[in-house]
Amino acid sequence: MIQRIQSLYLLLSLICTGLFYFFPFGDIITTEDSIIPLIVTGVRYTKNGETVFYSLLPMLIMISLINLISLTSIFLYKRRMLQIRLNIFNIITQLGSIGMIFYYLSNAAKQIGVDYSTKILIILPLVSAIFTFLAVRAIAKDEALVRSISRLRK
Repeated sequence: MIQRIQSLYLLLSLICTGLFYFFPFGDIITTEDSIIPLIVTGVRYTKNGETVFYSLLPMLIMISLINLISLTSIFLYKRRMLQIRLNIFNIITQLGSIGMIFYYLSNAAKQIGVDYSTKILIILPLVSAIFTFLAVRAIAKDEALVRSISRLRK
Protein backbone atom coordinates (compact mmCIF):
# COMPACT_ATOMS: atom_id res chain seq x y z
CA MET A 1 0.00 0.00 0.00
CA ILE A 2 2.09 2.84 -1.31
CA GLN A 3 -0.39 5.54 -0.29
CA ARG A 4 0.47 5.14 3.40
CA ILE A 5 3.06 7.61 4.76
CA GLN A 6 5.19 4.81 6.23
CA SER A 7 5.47 3.24 2.78
CA LEU A 8 6.69 6.56 1.46
CA TYR A 9 9.29 6.78 4.25
CA LEU A 10 10.45 3.24 3.51
CA LEU A 11 10.67 4.03 -0.20
CA LEU A 12 12.81 7.09 0.55
CA SER A 13 15.01 4.93 2.77
CA LEU A 14 15.34 2.42 -0.06
CA ILE A 15 16.34 5.18 -2.49
CA CYS A 16 18.93 6.57 -0.06
CA THR A 17 20.72 3.26 0.33
CA GLY A 18 20.16 2.32 -3.31
CA LEU A 19 22.34 5.23 -4.38
CA PHE A 20 25.35 3.30 -3.08
CA TYR A 21 25.15 1.02 -6.12
CA PHE A 22 25.62 3.90 -8.54
CA PHE A 23 27.92 6.46 -6.90
CA PRO A 24 31.26 6.21 -5.06
CA PHE A 25 31.12 6.86 -1.32
CA GLY A 26 34.77 7.82 -1.03
CA ASP A 27 38.04 8.37 -2.83
CA ILE A 28 41.45 6.86 -2.20
CA ILE A 29 44.32 9.27 -2.81
CA THR A 30 47.45 7.42 -3.96
CA THR A 31 51.09 8.38 -3.63
CA GLU A 32 51.08 9.64 -7.23
CA ASP A 33 48.21 12.03 -6.32
CA SER A 34 45.75 10.10 -8.43
CA ILE A 35 42.24 9.51 -7.12
CA ILE A 36 40.61 6.08 -7.11
CA PRO A 37 36.84 6.09 -6.49
CA LEU A 38 35.63 3.56 -3.92
CA ILE A 39 32.27 2.01 -4.81
CA VAL A 40 30.34 -0.68 -3.00
CA THR A 41 31.13 -3.40 -5.56
CA GLY A 42 34.88 -2.97 -5.10
CA VAL A 43 37.72 -1.11 -6.71
CA ARG A 44 40.22 -1.96 -9.44
CA TYR A 45 43.55 -0.25 -9.42
CA THR A 46 46.95 -0.67 -11.01
CA LYS A 47 49.89 -1.23 -8.69
CA ASN A 48 53.37 -1.71 -10.17
CA GLY A 49 51.89 -2.47 -13.60
CA GLU A 50 49.59 -5.14 -12.18
CA THR A 51 45.80 -4.75 -11.93
CA VAL A 52 44.58 -5.53 -8.42
CA PHE A 53 40.95 -5.83 -7.27
CA TYR A 54 40.03 -4.71 -3.74
CA SER A 55 36.76 -6.42 -2.85
CA LEU A 56 34.07 -4.86 -0.69
CA LEU A 57 31.80 -7.92 -0.67
CA PRO A 58 30.68 -7.58 2.99
CA MET A 59 29.73 -3.97 2.30
CA LEU A 60 27.79 -5.03 -0.79
CA ILE A 61 25.97 -7.72 1.20
CA MET A 62 25.09 -5.29 3.99
CA ILE A 63 23.73 -2.62 1.60
CA SER A 64 21.77 -5.32 -0.28
CA LEU A 65 20.34 -6.61 3.01
CA ILE A 66 19.26 -3.09 4.00
CA ASN A 67 17.56 -2.60 0.63
CA LEU A 68 15.90 -6.02 0.77
CA ILE A 69 14.51 -5.40 4.26
CA SER A 70 13.18 -1.97 3.24
CA LEU A 71 11.53 -3.37 0.12
CA THR A 72 10.06 -6.35 1.97
CA SER A 73 8.77 -4.15 4.74
CA ILE A 74 6.78 -2.03 2.29
CA PHE A 75 4.71 -5.07 1.32
CA LEU A 76 4.17 -6.33 4.88
CA TYR A 77 1.52 -3.69 5.58
CA LYS A 78 -0.96 -6.22 6.98
CA ARG A 79 1.53 -7.53 9.57
CA ARG A 80 2.42 -4.34 11.38
CA MET A 81 4.28 -5.85 14.36
CA LEU A 82 6.57 -7.83 12.05
CA GLN A 83 7.05 -4.68 10.00
CA ILE A 84 8.11 -2.77 13.14
CA ARG A 85 10.58 -5.48 14.16
CA LEU A 86 12.11 -5.65 10.70
CA ASN A 87 12.48 -1.89 10.56
CA ILE A 88 14.16 -1.72 13.98
CA PHE A 89 16.62 -4.37 12.79
CA ASN A 90 17.07 -2.31 9.62
CA ILE A 91 17.89 0.83 11.63
CA ILE A 92 20.57 -1.08 13.55
CA THR A 93 21.98 -2.42 10.29
CA GLN A 94 21.99 1.04 8.70
CA LEU A 95 23.87 2.52 11.64
CA GLY A 96 26.31 -0.41 11.49
CA SER A 97 26.90 0.26 7.81
CA ILE A 98 28.26 3.71 8.70
CA GLY A 99 30.99 2.08 10.76
CA MET A 100 31.65 -0.43 8.00
CA ILE A 101 32.02 2.39 5.46
CA PHE A 102 34.68 4.10 7.55
CA TYR A 103 36.44 0.79 8.18
CA TYR A 104 36.68 0.01 4.48
CA LEU A 105 37.72 3.56 3.64
CA SER A 106 40.59 3.51 6.11
CA ASN A 107 41.57 -0.08 5.27
CA ALA A 108 41.59 0.62 1.53
CA ALA A 109 43.62 3.77 2.12
CA LYS A 110 46.24 1.72 3.98
CA GLN A 111 46.43 -0.94 1.26
CA ILE A 112 46.07 1.15 -1.89
CA GLY A 113 47.10 4.71 -1.17
CA VAL A 114 48.06 7.12 1.53
CA ASP A 115 44.85 8.95 2.35
CA TYR A 116 41.11 8.95 1.76
CA SER A 117 38.38 11.49 1.33
CA THR A 118 34.68 11.01 1.83
CA LYS A 119 31.79 12.08 -0.35
CA ILE A 120 28.40 13.45 0.63
CA LEU A 121 27.03 9.95 0.06
CA ILE A 122 28.53 8.92 3.40
CA ILE A 123 25.61 10.48 5.33
CA LEU A 124 22.92 8.59 3.41
CA PRO A 125 22.80 5.60 5.82
CA LEU A 126 22.04 8.06 8.62
CA VAL A 127 19.34 9.77 6.52
CA SER A 128 17.98 6.34 5.65
CA ALA A 129 17.90 5.38 9.34
CA ILE A 130 15.94 8.57 10.10
CA PHE A 131 13.40 7.75 7.37
CA THR A 132 13.10 4.20 8.73
CA PHE A 133 12.55 5.56 12.25
CA LEU A 134 9.79 7.83 10.95
CA ALA A 135 8.22 4.79 9.27
CA VAL A 136 8.34 2.85 12.57
CA ARG A 137 6.58 5.71 14.33
CA ALA A 138 3.86 5.83 11.66
CA ILE A 139 3.40 2.03 11.77
CA ALA A 140 3.12 2.16 15.58
CA LYS A 141 0.44 4.87 15.26
CA ASP A 142 -1.50 2.65 12.84
CA GLU A 143 -1.22 -0.30 15.21
CA ALA A 144 -2.43 1.80 18.15
CA LEU A 145 -5.37 3.04 16.09
CA VAL A 146 -6.35 -0.48 15.04
CA ARG A 147 -6.13 -1.74 18.63
CA SER A 148 -8.23 1.14 19.95
CA ILE A 149 -10.92 0.47 17.35
CA SER A 150 -10.87 -3.24 18.21
CA ARG A 151 -11.29 -2.40 21.87
CA LEU A 152 -14.37 -0.28 21.10
CA ARG A 153 -16.02 -3.14 19.20
CA LYS A 154 -15.92 -5.55 22.13
